[in-house]
Amino acid sequence: MEVNSENNVITVHQTEDSSEPKTKCPCSTKQLLIIIIPIATVLLFCAIFLPIYLKNKDDDDDSIDEFKEQIDSYKYATLTPKKGYNNIYIHLGGISETSDKYFDFFKSKSTYIPKKTKIYSITGTARVIKFMEKYEITIPVPCWFNVDTSGNLICDDCDGDDFKEAKESLNEILDIIDKIKNDENIDYKKIFLGGFSQGGIMTNYVLLNSRYELGGYLPFSGYVFDHNFPANTLVTSLSDQQKEILDSKKNYHILASHSFNDETVPYPLSVPSYYTYYKEYTDFKLLSFGLIKHELITQPTLPIVKRWLKESMGK
Repeated sequence: MEVNSENNVITVHQTEDSSEPKTKCPCSTKQLLIIIIPIATVLLFCAIFLPIYLKNKDDDDDSIDEFKEQIDSYKYATLTPKKGYNNIYIHLGGISETSDKYFDFFKSKSTYIPKKTKIYSITGTARVIKFMEKYEITIPVPCWFNVDTSGNLICDDCDGDDFKEAKESLNEILDIIDKIKNDENIDYKKIFLGGFSQGGIMTNYVLLNSRYELGGYLPFSGYVFDHNFPANTLVTSLSDQQKEILDSKKNYHILASHSFNDETVPYPLSVPSYYTYYKEYTDFKLLSFGLIKHELITQPTLPIVKRWLKESMGK
């Protein structure tokens, strides 16, 4: 394009290059890099770490597994993962707890039960509890052994041997574990035993008198007793025979949990029994906490319990 200044006329001449004029980019190379590099970094980060995150999230999300509920009897119930399972967890209920009481909790994200675990929930025989009789409650409730009129966990005013019912329940639980082991065709070390309250007491009782070594033991809000000692007595020393028996169980793994504020099974009753029986002879840990009283599903230590179970089940 040329300008004729004399005639004040603008004339246009076609140049040899007939292509369209190039549009100049409004952004400099530096500005483009400032925009592109962060976007590329984010995309690369997502490509690497998002699959890992989703896998870990799937592993930790217990709600993904669906469960089939099957109550075989008043005392016995199971929760079976539809996607299969590698381990068995047996839960022993406390006084008056039905076999399906914790089903919703066991299926929730708050549970301490890891995925790929089949749950057997078992309760004791229905009995009229002496402690409840003084309140004119004569309806039989599930329990592993009776409780006397003073609320003691071993029945001082029952007829005959204070530990008779506990011994009967012990043999029943041992037989049930054997049956589960055979029915499931699984090793004993893939079976984990836990229980709350009287069920926690029976968990300890099974450990002391077991015929085999299970994968782990989880007594919640219980304590340790042995029928070689008087009922409701704090055990602070062991016989040479008991020491020898416990030393033979040195590979047993125990994680106990108890509240400072537990009024039903007092903390001062529980702790000496644990440390007398287990501390020097077995792989033992005690989780202590406050705030709540005699409860299971609100215990603040449950995430630690779950991590311990996952590690134990993975061995």
